[in-house]
Amino acid sequence: MVLVDETKEVIADPTYSKTLSDAGDLLNGGSLQGYRAPSVPGLGIHFDYGLAGFDIRNVFHFSGGYELPFGKGKHFASGVSGLQNQLIGGWSLNWSTTLQGGQPIGLNCPSGTAAGLNCGDLRVKGQPLNLGLHNSSDGKLSWYGNPAAFAQPCTLGPGGTPTSSPTGCVPLTGAAALGGLTQVPGPGFHRADFSIFKNFAIKERLTVQFRTEIFNILNHPNFNAPNFGGNGVVAVSGAGDFTNLTNFGKIGATRDAPYDPRQIQFALKLVF
Repeated sequence: MVLVDETKEVIADPTYSKTLSDAGDLLNGGSLQGYRAPSVPGLGIHFDYGLAGFDIRNVFHFSGGYELPFGKGKHFASGVSGLQNQLIGGWSLNWSTTLQGGQPIGLNCPSGTAAGLNCGDLRVKGQPLNLGLHNSSDGKLSWYGNPAAFAQPCTLGPGGTPTSSPTGCVPLTGAAALGGLTQVPGPGFHRADFSIFKNFAIKERLTVQFRTEIFNILNHPNFNAPNFGGNGVVAVSGAGDFTNLTNFGKIGATRDAPYDPRQIQFALKLVF
């Protein structure tokens, strides 16, 4: 459906598949708005069918383990024994890698259009989203690159007549005055964990295993969506408001542990 006024041409995306709700986001990578008109006859929750918070279009997992072929009884240096075998034998590698795209982010109108009802942003046709991690003009990490890609319906006056507020709004009537279900993909998630195991054979039934485990080995940060709040994270004020040119799109936290740094741990295990 295409809606036109004198200044903007806005579009509604029809490719929705699941109910959009305000239940929260389990994976912390997206942020979904609430129902716009759950109690209005003819609209209800079906008016807000959209992408679920766990809708991730591209996911790649690669994990495994490999025992190095060195030492007694192995393909290489199979004839060694004693100290030599303890030095070069018994090594193994393990890894776990996750590469995935972003979860959907739903955008609310900066101003409600009707009392007691929610409102969703509209997309402006011809304006690119320019999504991606970048530094804003004040040097802060941001996700949305073009606030002009969004608009909202005008607030409704007496009798459901559109007003001219807020500035730059799109005059719409009826259900269209509640805006659209604008959802955009948020930041992706990329992580690699790696470990090295070394087995020391003491006796036939006694082995000591030394482990070095490196979580987030590349020290790669993974970020929450703009305007995400919860699980101890305080959302950046105005990060979901396209009229807030200072804070729109700013990211306030990483997704895992605080700042999600590389972590290294060592362990010693006795196997008998």
